[in-house]
Amino acid sequence: MTVPHPAATTPAFELTIPMLVMASVVVVTVLAWIVKPLKYAFLMNPYLVVERFQVHRMLTAGWLHADASHLVFNLFTLYFFADQVVKVLGPIQFLLLYVSAVIVAHVPTVIRHRKNPKYNSLGASGAVAAVIFSGILLVPGLKLSLFFLPIPIPGYAYGIGYLAYSAYASYRARDGVNHDAHFAGAVYGSLLTFALEPQRVMRTVQTFF
Repeated sequence: MTVPHPAATTPAFELTIPMLVMASVVVVTVLAWIVKPLKYAFLMNPYLVVERFQVHRMLTAGWLHADASHLVFNLFTLYFFADQVVKVLGPIQFLLLYVSAVIVAHVPTVIRHRKNPKYNSLGASGAVAAVIFSGILLVPGLKLSLFFLPIPIPGYAYGIGYLAYSAYASYRARDGVNHDAHFAGAVYGSLLTFALEPQRVMRTVQTFF
């Protein structure tokens, strides 16, 4: 009888779709910090989207972050929710959710600021919010173990807190981060998740109500 080599029974490290997405966000963000023309070419500017038809900005702005804390916060959130979503939807549908949410979440901003050439924003806010609420609907029992809290907190509580912070930050509106996209992303992520997994989402809604 042939005994398999130990290495053959040890799972190899695999790059998952969420990991690749997060890596791409880090690379583009850091490059944009270093190469300023790249940042200006990728920023969300509704006026340029409408008047110059630079629609790529609705996607590329989702790969930019204002500073290290903004980047880490979004990556931290994705780390907790993305894998749970992938387990249910699969990698392809997760990627569809994430990328399309970046674009769709910017639509209200484009409409609201289309006549203001001085308005710029950035951030993966819409996509992150979409993943959060997709995860809440797909895995209602999801709990997050945060290092600064003594007990795990429910995923829905984190989601509510995330939106509450977004509302506060949007009210201040001084950091260039498109906090309004959080809400659009949350709504879009919930609707797309329902379209993909209607029965599972309905069961989750019934557990809450």
